[in-house]
Amino acid sequence: MEIEPSLNTVRKKPDKNTPKSGAIADKASVKVFIVEDEPTTIILTEAMLDQLGYTPVGVATSFESAMAVLKVTAVDIVLVDIVLSGTKTGYDVIKELNKLNIPCVLISGSINETTLNKLVDLDVYGFLPKPYDQLALATAIQLALKKFSRMQDRIFEEADEVKSRILASQALENEFGISEKFYLIKKKSDDKKKTQRLGFFSYQRAIEWIVGLSLFVVGMACLGYLLNEPFLLMYASSAATIKFNVILCTLLFIFSLGVENSFRATKAWRLGSLFSMFIVFCISGLTLLQYIMSTNFGVDEFFVQDRFANEFNLPGRMAIPTAICFMALPLALFFNRLKKYKYRTQLTEGFALITFFLSIAGLIGHLFNQDEFNRLIPYLSQSRVTLAIELLLSLGVLYLNPKNGLMSIFSNQRVSAKLGRKMLFSVSGSLVLISFLIYYYVPQSEYENLEVIFTLITTITILSAVILWSTLQQIKNEIHIEQTIKLLKNRERELQFVLKRVPYPVAVLDKDLRYVLVSRKWIEDFNLNSHILTGLSIYETFSAVPEKIQIMHQRALRGEVIKMSDEEIVDSSGNKISIKGEMRPWYDINDQISGIIIFYENSIFLPVDPLQ
Repeated sequence: MEIEPSLNTVRKKPDKNTPKSGAIADKASVKVFIVEDEPTTIILTEAMLDQLGYTPVGVATSFESAMAVLKVTAVDIVLVDIVLSGTKTGYDVIKELNKLNIPCVLISGSINETTLNKLVDLDVYGFLPKPYDQLALATAIQLALKKFSRMQDRIFEEADEVKSRILASQALENEFGISEKFYLIKKKSDDKKKTQRLGFFSYQRAIEWIVGLSLFVVGMACLGYLLNEPFLLMYASSAATIKFNVILCTLLFIFSLGVENSFRATKAWRLGSLFSMFIVFCISGLTLLQYIMSTNFGVDEFFVQDRFANEFNLPGRMAIPTAICFMALPLALFFNRLKKYKYRTQLTEGFALITFFLSIAGLIGHLFNQDEFNRLIPYLSQSRVTLAIELLLSLGVLYLNPKNGLMSIFSNQRVSAKLGRKMLFSVSGSLVLISFLIYYYVPQSEYENLEVIFTLITTITILSAVILWSTLQQIKNEIHIEQTIKLLKNRERELQFVLKRVPYPVAVLDKDLRYVLVSRKWIEDFNLNSHILTGLSIYETFSAVPEKIQIMHQRALRGEVIKMSDEEIVDSSGNKISIKGEMRPWYDINDQISGIIIFYENSIFLPVDPLQ
């Protein structure tokens, strides 16, 4: 049986003389634990901690080994990497550290939006990007300890305040028989942070508005059934009534959409959502079978007899396009749940777009007074309200994943995405306006008017598909370029990090033999502290470079790997040095030689001839 820890078990309350939230004076008393699986990073971090005066108390490379140590060992702070050995990651370690009330600093070579979203509900006291040096490490640890100390002080202050109120209330009740009511107000910090992160508009809030508006429309329809008022069912005298099965499917799907939109929905709610989707799929599927087999399974009047049936309206039976839409929408939500499925986004968007285009076609048919676009059989058509609900629900499904697939075009702030949106809206709007002008101001026969609408829908669909596809490809290209640039920058930082600490003289030169990067040992051995080396030619930093060495430079630029042994050079101070090492070319991302790397394994200063 687990016992919830009290405040006294979390941390000892500080004395009055102890300064609050101050830096710890004795660094040796700070015990640092490392959770990392990269040997090089572990060795460098331990060496830095020793030089800074902290006390490394252990290293773990996996979640299991880390928890086995941390639950029995007292530590002051933990450095956690995201990628670890085993199935569990650094996020699982941070969750356990939050339960144990141990501060942690996240270390990672790359950070993205997915990482940030996973860290929203976790308490992380600092972030340290790889590669890092001693100053960055010391700063991250000190700031994390200060932040943790302040938070603990605040917890005890709030606990003391609540305790004082309880004691005062007990005294009032014992002395005068007066009992005080306590009102605990939970701050909506998570909602506030979420609002700040998503800005004024968020797709999650848009889905909430869609759910609310759809519920209002369905509520009016239900009121129409109760009051026997056809106007509330159709909202227009020329539209067909909303069927009861449509109302039921809409309510069930609204429930499922609301559950899928919630970040904190429990397993029970998600199971109920899956069951609701199954019922909607069954009702619409049986309706389609009735049309295909020309029979009656009783699904139309299973719940209630439609009182508004007439010769143009089958009793209780939804239209074929409506049944197709209510089969596509549950399938879209079902595939949206398959997080590990490769084509999850494509299938979710595909089924949602089926509903979207069917509802758009029906609404266009109403606008141009052409019922052929909102019905598939002569005696049953979709009402305008049903089409509006289908359009809203399809948008709600698309908004569940605004940053994936085609929806990334509308949520992305890149230049190509903005240009694609402008083209899409301008082209679609212009075509609709032109079609309206042709339809209402150019006298044509009924068949030709129908042809105008069909041409409009076909043209908009084709142009929209071309614009969306080209915009999506451009966004992918931009993302690939950005990732490549970030990768190159990260590799350059890693190379700089290594070169600063490698115990050998190393120099990276470009095609013109100008310095790009140098190691600290190169600067120290050849007395180049007073020079700004970047962009400077190697021949400007040495008094005399033998012709043999110059030939080696040119051979290395042509792709050879050259070994050097007992070669003599003269540094900027006039000292003769015997060197042993190698030269080799380095390449860019197009596999073209961009320069050479010079590595000296050994350098010996030769005695200077006093007669010279």
